[in-house]
Amino acid sequence: MTEDKLLNQAELCGFDHVCIIETDKLIFDSRFRQFCEMNYCGNYDNNYSCPPACGTLEELKERALKFSRALVLQTITPVNDIMDDEETKVIKHRHNEMTWNLIHKAEGELLKFLPAMAGPCGLCSPCAKKEGNPCRFPEKKASCLSAYCIQVDALAKVCGMEYYCEGEVAFFSLLFFDGKK
Repeated sequence: MTEDKLLNQAELCGFDHVCIIETDKLIFDSRFRQFCEMNYCGNYDNNYSCPPACGTLEELKERALKFSRALVLQTITPVNDIMDDEETKVIKHRHNEMTWNLIHKAEGELLKFLPAMAGPCGLCSPCAKKEGNPCRFPEKKASCLSAYCIQVDALAKVCGMEYYCEGEVAFFSLLFFDGKK
């Protein structure tokens, strides 16, 4: 799939902003792992895509940097209260569903790719880890940008996208891939 076709397909999936960057432009900051360890979302050590099961920062960074390019996907959605977890969870879920929809459309045309989502993997509910079973879809599980320790505000700046949106929430996901420059 050409990069132009991938960008076009992402726009057709409904993303507000899309951009392709070189992966060497990503900033990884180990301090973001603490947000996972605080277990704010309740998935720390309860989801195969979350720490510690997903791997160390070094392992995730190595996985990501095996790819030369990353498709950056952003949605911006109005919210009544950005601090309302229930409201933002619904919006985040919609963003991730859009990302999976794009992945399904591109799957046959991208030889290798790696998604990074706007939150923990939600392919199975509950995650098999909670039941003490192996991951049902190890080839499809996708860790979140926090697990990768990607500095999203810097990513937004590189892409010319907004990060802080008054009265709106911006969610990001990435699709790492190799492509022609």
